[in-house]
Amino acid sequence: MRVLTFNIHKGFNWSNKKLTIQYLKDQLRDMHPELVFLQEVVGENLELAKTQKDWVENQFEYLADELWSEFAYAKNAVYDKRHHGNVILSKYPIIETETIDISTNSFEQRGVLFCRLEIENKFLDCYCVHLDLTQKGREKQYDALQAIIARKSDHDSKIIIAGDFNDWNQKACDYLIQEDNFLEAHKFVHGQYAKTFPAQLPMLCLDRMYTRGINIRNIQVLKTKPWKSISDHLPLLAEVDL
Repeated sequence: MRVLTFNIHKGFNWSNKKLTIQYLKDQLRDMHPELVFLQEVVGENLELAKTQKDWVENQFEYLADELWSEFAYAKNAVYDKRHHGNVILSKYPIIETETIDISTNSFEQRGVLFCRLEIENKFLDCYCVHLDLTQKGREKQYDALQAIIARKSDHDSKIIIAGDFNDWNQKACDYLIQEDNFLEAHKFVHGQYAKTFPAQLPMLCLDRMYTRGINIRNIQVLKTKPWKSISDHLPLLAEVDL
């Protein structure tokens, strides 16, 4: 099973000057991974709908159309006339979903999107996350994430946690690996975290994929020319099996 995680920057390129959501769909159509975790996906923006000629409303429905039969959207950041959040697209049935608010301050609206998939009589618990910019905020969110996992998943559940951790100082693993026996997929395969930001010259390891009870066959940063021009982040693509 191919699993992709990507912060799509609300459907714009790194400079916010070019709308790239249609180009992103073309790339996803060609690749068509079975499971996709997305962050900063726009559900509505009435102002941009007036000014952007090729604006796409409900980006998650647009991306899922004809490609994934199952999807879930978590409306995390809500403002006047606009909202965006996390999305999971799945080839497999989503049998349960929940949006959990993990905001720690009034400036950043953050959440966790939980989905339980049924895959050939097995279950996979998926957590799509987008964490705070500050270390103090993220520490609270690591605790919140652990509590959510303890509430939603059994101790032997197969789990993927993926998304934008904003973990520029590489502290997340101190919590997730030591406390809950997760593997960070890219570090497990390659011995180091994936550099995914900024897309044009990636230096920071912000995007992660943590797994438990899953065989990680391979994982890579998609850093060829098409992907560098789609967002301010680069995506991670993993091959796993249950």
